[in-house]
Amino acid sequence: MKPEFNAQESLKVIDRMIAEARYRPSRAEGTITMLWGYLIMLGALGHWALDVLARWEYAPLAWLILIPGIIGTIATRMKFRTEKRVRTYVHDLTAQVWLAFSVSFVILYLFMQPTAIHFLPVVLLLYGICMWLQGALIRFKPYKYGAICCWAGGAVAFLLTVQDQLLVLALSVILGYILPGHVLAAQTRTEND
Repeated sequence: MKPEFNAQESLKVIDRMIAEARYRPSRAEGTITMLWGYLIMLGALGHWALDVLARWEYAPLAWLILIPGIIGTIATRMKFRTEKRVRTYVHDLTAQVWLAFSVSFVILYLFMQPTAIHFLPVVLLLYGICMWLQGALIRFKPYKYGAICCWAGGAVAFLLTVQDQLLVLALSVILGYILPGHVLAAQTRTEND
């Protein structure tokens, strides 16, 4: 025989189901943000050092450091996939935001040579859009503050040489990715413990 619910119990069950389905960032999201932040910062600083200090013509090879980022992202997603999480519409939207960024970046890379004077400022503006949208979607203000840092960095970078833009990129990534990533990782660690 099925137990009967009164109106109060039914509302409690509905509230609990809504709370469980509500979007909650996973530890993977903060980890991946930090991973990409550190890799982009190292790529930018490495490129700058090899170009400005060492005067090496192959300085852009410093960006090969991003290859482990792809592998690390996949590994981190696989590791945290075992966490029991409800897949929400917000998860799907954030994935679409970063897919749109990736497609835009590839198009920029292919048609606006990375050595072009406005390549990095445009990339910073795109980062800002993605960080803002992700911050809005997950209701996480540090991502929105990070977006503002990326936009400001992009605006300043338009006025600088490509070499100096690399330093602005590194600073923007520290403020826009790394710090918010640490905040998110700490927050999710606290919520999941």
